Amino acid sequence: MSAKSSENTVVKEEKNNRKSVAESLREWVKSLCLGKPQAVMLATTLVVMLAAFLIFNNLSVSFARRWDIDWGYYAILSTFILLVAGVVVNMPFVAKNIKGFLPEGKSLCGLLVLLILFSVFMFGNISNTHRVLSDETSWESMGLQMYFRHTGGICNEGVWTDGVLDCKTEVNNFKGKALGFVYSLVFNFMEPNRDTALLVNYPFYILSLIAFFLALSKWFRSGRLALAATAFLGGMPIYLLQARSASTEVLYICLLAFLMAWYAFVPTNKVTWKHFLLTVPLLGFFAQTRQETVFAFIPFALYYYRYFLEKPYRLPAFVAAVIAVSWPSVNNMAAYRGYDFQGGEHAAHSFENLWFNLKTNLEVMLNMNLFEGPVKMMQDPNFGGILPNPFYTTFTVILLLATIWLLVRMVVFRRYVRGFILGIFFCLQIFVIMFNVSGTFTIDINQRYVLVALPMFALLMALGLYDALEFSTKMRKDAAATIVMGLACLLTLGLMVYHAPSYRNNMLYYKNRLLGEEEFLNTELSKFPKNSVYIYARPWQMLAQGHSAFSERTFEGWSTEVFAEWMQKSGGNIYLVRGQDGYGKVNRDSRVVGFKTTDQIDQILEGYKHERVLVNSKDFGYPLVIYKIISKKGVSHYTQNFIVSEQSGGRIVLNKHFPESIACDYTLNGEHYGELLLTVDSDSLLLDSTKVRAGMNRAFFSCSMPDGDTLPVYRDFFVESESVALLSSIKMGRFSQDWGAPQLNESVEHHKLTLDGEPFRYGIGSHANSVLEFTLPRHFDVLHAVVGLDDESACGDGASFVVEAGGREVFRSKRLYSTEKQKIDVEISGATSLVLRIDMGENKDCDHGDWADAWLEAR
Repeated sequence: MSAKSSENTVVKEEKNNRKSVAESLREWVKSLCLGKPQAVMLATTLVVMLAAFLIFNNLSVSFARRWDIDWGYYAILSTFILLVAGVVVNMPFVAKNIKGFLPEGKSLCGLLVLLILFSVFMFGNISNTHRVLSDETSWESMGLQMYFRHTGGICNEGVWTDGVLDCKTEVNNFKGKALGFVYSLVFNFMEPNRDTALLVNYPFYILSLIAFFLALSKWFRSGRLALAATAFLGGMPIYLLQARSASTEVLYICLLAFLMAWYAFVPTNKVTWKHFLLTVPLLGFFAQTRQETVFAFIPFALYYYRYFLEKPYRLPAFVAAVIAVSWPSVNNMAAYRGYDFQGGEHAAHSFENLWFNLKTNLEVMLNMNLFEGPVKMMQDPNFGGILPNPFYTTFTVILLLATIWLLVRMVVFRRYVRGFILGIFFCLQIFVIMFNVSGTFTIDINQRYVLVALPMFALLMALGLYDALEFSTKMRKDAAATIVMGLACLLTLGLMVYHAPSYRNNMLYYKNRLLGEEEFLNTELSKFPKNSVYIYARPWQMLAQGHSAFSERTFEGWSTEVFAEWMQKSGGNIYLVRGQDGYGKVNRDSRVVGFKTTDQIDQILEGYKHERVLVNSKDFGYPLVIYKIISKKGVSHYTQNFIVSEQSGGRIVLNKHFPESIACDYTLNGEHYGELLLTVDSDSLLLDSTKVRAGMNRAFFSCSMPDGDTLPVYRDFFVESESVALLSSIKMGRFSQDWGAPQLNESVEHHKLTLDGEPFRYGIGSHANSVLEFTLPRHFDVLHAVVGLDDESACGDGASFVVEAGGREVFRSKRLYSTEKQKIDVEISGATSLVLRIDMGENKDCDHGDWADAWLEAR
């Protein structure tokens, strides 16, 4: 065939392609024309979405946070069970069609070689460690909570005992739950700690590349071109780094790749409801990786639009199902509505912020700050020659040129229109991220955000290069795909090797001193006694490392009695760790999110006798110091070394850590029992069983110390029976509160319930105005409690405490002010519901109201 004839053939094929694309576009538009069934479908879908929005928009922050903690684990567990069911149901379909889905053997061998090369490079040049730290260790702490307690929050503070985490403070996480749930599964087979969590992302990395390759092999109809895109994706610097870390974005890419492979596997003309049994839970897990992911769900419905148009109920059912499995993520948005985290005064949540992030991110991706003139490159002294870029600049240039070329092809030649529409809707999440996040890639912890766009970037790079080569040279498609594949592999592997020193120096993150601090502490604290308790700005991080930890603020709130208890439990090993967060002040004008505990640490060091046991002044740019806390200043040595604890059966245990004998007067439920002489280090007192009642019991000890100090000790213990119940053990229904959220067995500010100097072990800490509703599980006759304003609220103008039983008011206290408390015994016979209210005085300032030692009794 002559060259001219060949050229004419190519032109005819191009015209036919254009005609085919145009006809396809017209058919697609025509298919969207609404008849009555389609109008009903859209209307129903809008109603479903509107209902979900109204529920979400009207959730109180306190309710959303409580739902997140109480039911978050079970929500993601239900999605996982649905996922397993979807796999089982679709196995016959997969087995029947898998052979025709797999690409040619040569490209599969190429993928295997590529995965081996990536793995060898990663294990040889990238350490297995955290990159972002705060977010990563919070997911690990969430995984621990899911594993040990089946709840959905983060264990912020807690104690490890015999390999089990006892969480003392659980908080919400504004990110999704997928990674935490994966950790909870892995912890069933490996040690539940940080080191195990760090091993999880590498398998996700490998699986994501396999699924990505399979999906594109089908869509591109070329295993070689798919291999090119896979090479671009797997060799991205940020992806290589995070694959050896604990980032949720790696799981995001893995789930997205699995969704792509599943969508490629199921043709639009063969999709049935069974396929959505797998699609929906995959989307549910996908939504639990990043909170913005729900904005990317439109293309997952558009892809099968013909299927949804056939029956008016299909699209509403799909949307409702996806909302249901995505609800934990949406709920977290409600829980953190208005939260000042990378936002508010930091210029986030604005179009100005969107433009700022677009511009500066592009500058970083192109290394524009490294250019002197149009060509010459110079080293940036701030980075010491280490690559400061989540992308290779070469990749960025290819991406921009490929994207421009594909846009031209779409506008001029009407190619890739459907892909463009799907891609734009998918990119909504990226714009939401840049709209909301108050930081660009110049901030190292934000560079991981680019991972959500990496699969699309890799696809655009490979497709753009291929299309430009094939269109401009008119060469055969397989030849063009082979060239692009070779170029992609050579560039990716070559740039990896060239920048290997940067990888070894933890490029992008090497200025993040917190990462070095964590590695140092992970090594050094393993040398300390196992029962040690650490006071640290990031206690959840300590928990992930297997250490017991509390925050500085919590430690400051410890009474002398609580401090003495922890001194005994830890064997006197309480340590204050002063790291990066313990120096300087927060810069409120900075776009970097952060917090400081400088003031709290200074106050602790001023208020406690301490000994410096470790200092590292040279590795971090600040001195990392560990202090051993010895005793509280201005408080009797004897008082700090004496504790009283109770055990089952009315047995009270008294412990002292000094040789002198002491005498204690004690009373039980208001009745005096005389004096007890304690001569040994530990002694037990068995209370008279006839005086220990079913329900709440309160013992009081007044102990005379050798230095003349008198120590008052209160001990509450609850004896269970069928006729009594702790109010704090009954599930609370609806509630409202003008500030904060009700707390069980602690004040609204998470301290011990304290009224006029008396501590109480049980109860509910609230804040006026408040309404707490309970549905009683059985018949009760009396509500017992002590009410008043907690000692932490000394500035209020008083509040009244109200009890409603069965819809009617049965008790109202006088207005109680600070240091005033009232013991109440309220008749509630016949009531099936109970409402506790706190009404403010003239204003709600400092009205921290307590329902202390509240319990119910049936006579």
